Amino acid sequence: MPGQPISEVMFLPAFKVAAAEGAVVELKMRLLAGKISALQKHAHKIVLEDIEAGLIEHFGAALSDEDKETLRLCRQLRNKVLHSDFCAARDKLSELGIASSPGGVMKIDLSVVTVIEVAKKIEAAKAGTEGIRVADTLSTDAGSVFGWFLEAWQSGDFAKASAAFKSAAEIVDRLAGIEGA
Repeated sequence: MPGQPISEVMFLPAFKVAAAEGAVVELKMRLLAGKISALQKHAHKIVLEDIEAGLIEHFGAALSDEDKETLRLCRQLRNKVLHSDFCAARDKLSELGIASSPGGVMKIDLSVVTVIEVAKKIEAAKAGTEGIRVADTLSTDAGSVFGWFLEAWQSGDFAKASAAFKSAAEIVDRLAGIEGA
């Protein structure tokens, strides 16, 4: 679309999908808690961890330790994605056993923005004499949200988060199918 920043056109859709899948897990947990009288008090809790704990307590026998860990880590991953802490989100993917590798995004400081200066900086980055790999920084560092946004997209972390959220949603769906749920 004319006038839209390239970051919105190219990279935002993958983030939107991951954020939506994370929100779906939360909604499914809330809906499930809301339909079980013993858990209805949890359905509107502000802290999703409280809802998760109620579901785990109620359905404990039907959940493996891996299921419980998946729900816990996907809740934390959801928070990291929604709050744009993409470095920490990568750590959560790792804790889920989902391998991620650096996307190769480089942070280059440009004090003078001219075509010539940009070209020089790019050539220096290619030669390894300029810039720093975003994957070697924290997403909470000053000015790094955009770099980590690109890094998460380039490395496929948003797609991996979406897949993790879908697996968590499948666990909640399975619980919803248990008689008496």
